Amino acid sequence: MTYEALLRLAYKKVREHQGEEEAAKLLLMELSTLDPHAFYMAMKDSVSDELKENYLHQLDQYLINHMPIQHLIGHSYFYGYLLKVNEHVLIPRPETEQLVDHVLYFIDTYFPKGPIHALDLGTGSGCIGLTLAKEEPRIHMIASDISAEALEVAHENATLLDVDVNLIQSDLFQKITGSFDIIVSNPPYIPDSEVVEDIVSKEPAVALYGGSLGVDFYQKILAQAKPFLREKALLAFEHGYQQKAIIKGFIDELYPEAIVIQMKDLQGKDRFTFVGLGGILSEE
Repeated sequence: MTYEALLRLAYKKVREHQGEEEAAKLLLMELSTLDPHAFYMAMKDSVSDELKENYLHQLDQYLINHMPIQHLIGHSYFYGYLLKVNEHVLIPRPETEQLVDHVLYFIDTYFPKGPIHALDLGTGSGCIGLTLAKEEPRIHMIASDISAEALEVAHENATLLDVDVNLIQSDLFQKITGSFDIIVSNPPYIPDSEVVEDIVSKEPAVALYGGSLGVDFYQKILAQAKPFLREKALLAFEHGYQQKAIIKGFIDELYPEAIVIQMKDLQGKDRFTFVGLGGILSEE
């Protein structure tokens, strides 16, 4: 059987189970160990029986048992970097790449010189904190998470990216010391009562759910952050598209002097909130 024929078979199974063809293709490409160019050039080549059997088994795990493709192959891609993921961490989303983009822009604009002290609260796989540290060498990054298992993944990813990040097990600010120019967080923001897709339910609940309205962690972070913020500082959040107004209300109450910018993601959904203190964001 050729790669092309195996993909046709896979697409038939995908349609029967309401899966995604792109996921089936990605799975085969990753299991083949071929780079994308070589993979597409190999469509007429024969597939070994071993690869075919393994691929169809893994495909069933995705289609029938609703296992995320990223868990099956053991990694995901974020900001062009390969990062390890497993059942203990949230799979990085494209929207979070935009959060990194925005923070890097604000760094260039408001922190053009000198060292930058940053904190990534609830780091999970480390995708935000590690990427920021990789992209901006001036950053001294602390990345924290309540989950020891998540921090093990983040440690592996720090080694993969060859970045020096201080990883701390902490429930929000509980074990954090020092003050920061930037605090960034993509905390759990799905409301407790919301029913998620079967495939999403395979990700850790601690990284998904954020209280009855999904905003509990934003309120806690904003309430606890003041002693950890420098005079000129930036708070950066990703959040659910229906939570913009509630989060703005928390900020207006706790940081009435702040400049607040809220932005949409590439799908046009309200997704990001940035809080500037001490003149940060004043020129936006």
